[in-house]
Order: sequence, then C-alpha cells, then structure tokens
Amino acid sequence: MNKVSVIMPCYNDGEYIEEAISSVFSQTYKNVELIIIDDGSDNEHTLDVLGRITGPNIKIVKTNRARPAGARNAGIAKATGKYILPLDADDKIEPDYIEKAVRVLENDESIGVVYCYAELFGERSGKWDLPDYSLDKMLLDNIVFVTALFHREDWEKVGGFNTRMQHGMEDYDFWLSIIEIGKGVYQIPEVLFHYRIKPSSRTTEFLTNSGIVKETYQDIYRQHPQLYEKYKDQYALVLRDALIDQLFINKTLQEGILILERIKRIPVLKSIVKKFIMK
Repeated sequence: MNKVSVIMPCYNDGEYIEEAISSVFSQTYKNVELIIIDDGSDNEHTLDVLGRITGPNIKIVKTNRARPAGARNAGIAKATGKYILPLDADDKIEPDYIEKAVRVLENDESIGVVYCYAELFGERSGKWDLPDYSLDKMLLDNIVFVTALFHREDWEKVGGFNTRMQHGMEDYDFWLSIIEIGKGVYQIPEVLFHYRIKPSSRTTEFLTNSGIVKETYQDIYRQHPQLYEKYKDQYALVLRDALIDQLFINKTLQEGILILERIKRIPVLKSIVKKFIMK
C-alpha cells in the first residue's frame, strides 16, 4: 500500500482539530501519515490541544503565519507519502474516502486529482451544491475543494501551491496547474467529505468584496495562459452561457421584486411581507 500523507494546516482551530484527526485515523486505508502545520496559533486552547497530540504517524510542523498555501507547502515538503490529501483542521472525511481515492489514482495513470461529493455541517447543513466535474465548468470557476487526493510528484512539477495569492483561491490555481500538465480530474459520486461552515471565514470575507474577487480571477487567468489558449473556444462558449444564465436570473429576480412591491400596497399583506420576506 502506497503511503498517503494528510496535510492539515491549523491556525487557532483547537476547537475542531481533534474531530478532524479522528476522521483521518478512522480510515479503512491504513498506510496514512498525518502532518499538522501549526501556522502561528496564539489561542491558548489550540496550543494546549496541539501540545497533547502525539502518535507514531503524526508530525507537527511549525510555521509563522504562512497562510494556507504556505502552510500546506511546508507540510508537503516534510511528507513521505506518494499521495497527498489536504484536510483543513475544522473539516472531516468519511472512513473510506482515502481507500476509494487511492484506488482511482492507481487504476488510471491519466488521473491527477480525485475528489468526491460533499456535505456541509456547522452553521449550515445539507449537500454542498457544487456542479459535477467538467473541464468547461472548471475553466470558468473552481468546482474542486482542496480536500482532494493528488500525486506528490505533481505538486513538485507545478511548484506547489501559489503563496502569492493573498485572498485565497490557491487551490483553484493549483488544480489548473495540474490540468495544465495533462492530468485529469475524477469525482467519486459519493459524499465522502464534510465541510464545516463557520460564522466567518476567509471564504465568506473574500466573497464580500467584488473588486478583490475580480482581481483574483484575473490573476488566475494570467497565471495559466497556455491552458486558456489551448481551450479558448470552450472558454468563450462557457463564458457566453454563464452570461446568458445570469441575465435570466436577474430578470427573474426583478420580476419577483415587482410582485412583492405590488403585494406591499395591500394593507392586510404589508405587515406579513415585512415580517417574513423582507426581514
């Protein structure tokens, strides 16, 4: 059994990390090492929890606010596994995720990335509404979460996670780099990953600033000129489709707002609309 290195950055996630670790060592695939990267945690509870974590297949690496991309790179540099699986310290995986993902990589050399369906938990629950994988969709936006299995040697080939991306999306950039070297992506059609929703996170903060979002996607486009040149026709068509979809969504929203405005003019319904719909 080829070794899998699970890479777990941690910044003040002491409240959740033991649950994440438990999911790693509950795997049906047993040749697993866990590398925890303490990225400058200063929370007393987190430091206490990290101080108690020991085990023959656990390494703890310390970095000083290298952020997720830098922390993952530091952990992978210390990894001894053939395969790498990033897992954030507040998330968890199903017991058979690694076994099923390894099987895909070992049965098909053309595949470079394996992920699955996912569910949300924490502040919100339910299936994570991501589209099924396709190259068209991937050229437009990131539809692969960071907890996906890949070859360590591919990480070396593409130069690791891009630490220059200040606002996130380094996983999107990384997957595009692997696609750029000719590797495919496979999605296991089962829920094997659980993504925690917290009241505030780097992702929620990122999505509140349209200027930063635009700048980040422009950077990603410029960082993969060969990929976007190779698939320029597909990219143009998927962009056109996305624009048309957005126009129809906006039209539907505008029609809904007009209906609400008319309802609000009816006195008996005005208070109901304000209480249950416009709150």
